[in-house]
Amino acid sequence: MTKRRAAWMWAAWTLTAGGCTALAGLDDSYHLVEGAGGASSATSGPSSASSTGGAPGAGTGGSEGPGPVDVALIDDMEDGDGAIEEVGGRVGYWYSYNDGTGTQTPPVYSEAMPVGFIPEALTPPRGESTMAMHTFGSGFTEWGAGVGFALNGPDMGLFPYDASAYSGIKLWARLGDAGAVTAMKVNVSDKVSEPAGGICDESAGEGDPNRCFDHWFYTAPLGTEWAEIVIPFEELTRLGTGAEPTAEAVDVAGLYTIEFRFAQGEDFDVYIDDISFYR
Repeated sequence: MTKRRAAWMWAAWTLTAGGCTALAGLDDSYHLVEGAGGASSATSGPSSASSTGGAPGAGTGGSEGPGPVDVALIDDMEDGDGAIEEVGGRVGYWYSYNDGTGTQTPPVYSEAMPVGFIPEALTPPRGESTMAMHTFGSGFTEWGAGVGFALNGPDMGLFPYDASAYSGIKLWARLGDAGAVTAMKVNVSDKVSEPAGGICDESAGEGDPNRCFDHWFYTAPLGTEWAEIVIPFEELTRLGTGAEPTAEAVDVAGLYTIEFRFAQGEDFDVYIDDISFYR
């Protein structure tokens, strides 16, 4: 998998270095290990989205009050490319990933299908926002699919990002198809769950100790109207099946990726916009 990750980072780097800012996504095996242990459904765990500031179980039908206002933008998609904003020491690229058994748009990047992952125009706009990331898919039978980005992934590498100055993540999301699954799992990887952290064992299989990809997550409900989702770091949880299973909190000083994940058997269709850290 290390070689496959290097291939993805090379693809992303060569596209951007060559003047093309349309994202190269991950190869189709990048997160296969995550599902090998029966990764939980996006509908499991605490209900964590909120339109009123992040209280678990709050409504999903649009913002009823302002969320955090002291924010640091990760990506608002308005530049129309597949890279997050290069501010605050962050550099990363959007990618799709899945178990290979269903269909997903945008598809996973490969040499045979070198597609870009770029924002989609919103019709109508969401206030001043005119673009958002959009993914949809179905038919996955092993562990599912998702999209995400690295926080510190320059020049074919994957390095930790220190987010200890922040209290959590916020974003806006809504369903594309009202019949799609009404929850998504927001995964945050740190040095405990990400192979690049050097703690977990990337070769460990189901039932083995010290496995990788037991990411910290927050389950967010989705509705047909735009809603602000506020994710406090202190409310992230994990299954406890991976490395350091007794770890009580995400290591915010060493984050690697943020991903939006759907489990096997789920038809998904989601728009994601205006992702930020908040203090």
